[in-house]
Amino acid sequence: MDRPFIDSDDRMSDEIEEPRHHRRWPSVVASVLVVVSVIGVALYEAASHYQPLSQSLNGSYGAQVLTSSGSLANSPGAAWTEPSGSFRVEVIVTLNNDQRFGVTIDKVLAPANPSGTSNVHAYFDSKGNGLGVYGYKGGPAFKPTALASKSQLQFVVHWNQQCVPVSAQSEATTYTSLPVEYTFMGFHHTVDVPIQKLTITPRTAC
Repeated sequence: MDRPFIDSDDRMSDEIEEPRHHRRWPSVVASVLVVVSVIGVALYEAASHYQPLSQSLNGSYGAQVLTSSGSLANSPGAAWTEPSGSFRVEVIVTLNNDQRFGVTIDKVLAPANPSGTSNVHAYFDSKGNGLGVYGYKGGPAFKPTALASKSQLQFVVHWNQQCVPVSAQSEATTYTSLPVEYTFMGFHHTVDVPIQKLTITPRTAC
């Protein structure tokens, strides 16, 4: 007569304990989801703000200004005198990837200018050989290129701009950076990469 009561008690004990066991799973799953979400948000933020690019002076760099005939503009002191009419600006840049992950360099643009810029072109340059192979003329046309960690990419950017006289622009135009578009983990960015300072002083008359 005692045994049925014992069996009944065991069954009641199992029925009581089983829901407790099952109730732990929602908490565990919720905790895992929270951790995964936090990690995902952190990775998203890191990838969407990743900026490893810099312009370094341990490669070729510099700039020159050419008249419409292709001759060098006058450059007294540290500034170039603006040629009359339309003229061309050429900049050599050595772009560095300073961080641990590679990126794809999609495009290199001309800096903003009040008078506007036209015929903007970027070319691969001589890859650390100074002005020797291509110089400011540039080599093959630039195309989207992977830039690995701790690597360099040397290129030349050309653009045309229009002379603006002192009466319309009394101060010199100074360029200190170039816009560069790049991609990292599907995120597209445009950043201003510092370059060697380039100053162009306006003419009395164009």
